[in-house]
Amino acid sequence: MRFIGNKEKLINKIYQIMLEKGVKGNSFFDFFSGTTSVGRFFKKKGFQVYSSDLLYFSYVLQQAYLVNNTELKFDKLYPTLKTESNLLFSTPLDKIIEYLNKLKPVEGFIYKNYTPTGTKDLKLPRMYYSDHNGKMIDAIRQQIEKWRNDKLINKQEYYVLLACLIETIPFYANVSGVYAAFQKKWDPTSIKKHCFETN
Repeated sequence: MRFIGNKEKLINKIYQIMLEKGVKGNSFFDFFSGTTSVGRFFKKKGFQVYSSDLLYFSYVLQQAYLVNNTELKFDKLYPTLKTESNLLFSTPLDKIIEYLNKLKPVEGFIYKNYTPTGTKDLKLPRMYYSDHNGKMIDAIRQQIEKWRNDKLINKQEYYVLLACLIETIPFYANVSGVYAAFQKKWDPTSIKKHCFETN
């Protein structure tokens, strides 16, 4: 995931220093958790991970990857979906993602604020997302929220679906690594049609 301060490339070094220094214990506190890459690494190593961050997107990732310890079944939601899956050996999450990818695009918040057509009245229309991808992000985000409001998904299922969306959309963003500014020409990856994915 594109995020300033991501420690993904430092994790092994952090762990090696801990081993060299003889750090012992079974709990790990990940301050400023961000993308949760450090917390996830130490969770896999068997540590009890405590994490914190001020950013809501980080809270969502913490709930999905650090708090959640079960394979989600989507028992209430799955029977309500009227769709045929082409996926062989797929999990309930895979099938729900496939369903979300087939939603009709929606002109919502992302489209109206971060796409060229949605911001055409600005002096410099915004090019964070293509029109299509902006609408797909809106459609998926709104559908996840509707399922939560209709009590078709539980808390952990909600956060896992949001985490999948959060982890996917940077691959379709027309930015250089931060969202402070967009590129003035389309990056080839940013104009590919959005495909929501599991992690």
